[in-house]
Amino acid sequence: MGTSVKVGLAMWGYATMARVPFDAELTVLGSSFTRLYDDLIDHCEREDLDSDLTALFAGETFRPRSPLEALLLLLHSTIAARLPHSADDPIHSLIRELHTFQLRSRAQRGSHMSAAEVLDITRGKGGLGMAALFALLRPGMPEAERDILVELGDVFQLLDDFHDLPLDRVNGITTSATLGVLSLSDLATRIARLRTCLAEYYGSAAPLSAQLALTLIGAPVAARDRRRRDSPTPKTDPLHLLLSRAGNIRA
Repeated sequence: MGTSVKVGLAMWGYATMARVPFDAELTVLGSSFTRLYDDLIDHCEREDLDSDLTALFAGETFRPRSPLEALLLLLHSTIAARLPHSADDPIHSLIRELHTFQLRSRAQRGSHMSAAEVLDITRGKGGLGMAALFALLRPGMPEAERDILVELGDVFQLLDDFHDLPLDRVNGITTSATLGVLSLSDLATRIARLRTCLAEYYGSAAPLSAQLALTLIGAPVAARDRRRRDSPTPKTDPLHLLLSRAGNIRA
């Protein structure tokens, strides 16, 4: 639910800004697939899962080995059935490229990575991930638009790293925030530049620029809230869901 609120707000903002139809059901399907896929990549220890997922994204047969994998396949099939995209649509190569960065991101569970490598993975995972989600609503996305959305997704991922900073430190996950290579002031500067790019390309940066600003402002608040979160019944109002960390699904 938390992921659907966060991703749904961003996809609605994109649809409004880009003047494309917003599909709420497709948005929830896409965000749910993303949540489950991320957790299987991070927490499933099945040796051949990586190659099986690579085959799935190449249009080949995927044989699930667990209920969670069966759910992933069902979500993938349902999304594919709803899409008007052609077989050669850029979204397919975008997802395959994203998958390679997701696999590389496993190396962030440790402190041996350089800042340059972490930033490269962050941009690939966050930037391509957001471009792929928005491409669900935009068949035939032009390369120029993709480049802008990769920058947008990169900034959102860097902000998300600040939101997750206390937990990532505890779990030994290396991110740009744990390394301290960027400050919130640095990201505020990038958001200002990005707002100009969005306005030039789409004619308006609203309402995505407002969500970026809210996420920036909420970073220290969210981190502080997580340090003291002991309640067995977390709040589920929209604001708390927006600033929440989604609970991981363990295989």
